[in-house]
Amino acid sequence: MATLPRIANGLAAVGGAGLTSQFPEFYQQYLQRLGGRLDQALIQEARIYEAAKSQGLAVADYLRRFLESGDPVFQAEGRVIQAALSDAEALRGSLLALADAGPLERPFALFRYLDHDVLSATFAAFKPALPVTAEGLTYAAIGLLLGLLALALGERGGKAVKRRWQLRRLRRRNQETWS
Repeated sequence: MATLPRIANGLAAVGGAGLTSQFPEFYQQYLQRLGGRLDQALIQEARIYEAAKSQGLAVADYLRRFLESGDPVFQAEGRVIQAALSDAEALRGSLLALADAGPLERPFALFRYLDHDVLSATFAAFKPALPVTAEGLTYAAIGLLLGLLALALGERGGKAVKRRWQLRRLRRRNQETWS
């Protein structure tokens, strides 16, 4: 019976290490997808700048003409242009912040600059990798400790529930005896 807790500890440790050791690879793949999205946004941004330049206008004036037009079609196009420019700026800032984050800051940076579409696409195409970098091994060690902690907390909670159940059963027996 003593081997069962050892097996559970081993599985929790290996499971935690295996899961968290994948974070650096996931982060890298997320950055690649985010970078691809930024590349597309920069192409759109360049087209907008070129269109404004071809009309002899600054981008702000070009955009203002669309937004202030009396034609709803041109107003809608102005909102599309405005969104494209905003997206390029936001993606640029996110990619820079995520690329500059240190290894232990990365989970927090990812949470802060998370793009749900990029996250979903990254999960859908994620390919696990063997962590042979110092960063991967660090995350594996953290996961090992988290796995053991989760197991210990689960065992503690399970024991508390079992104790409550036994006390209820004992109280019922005592009540039946005294009745």
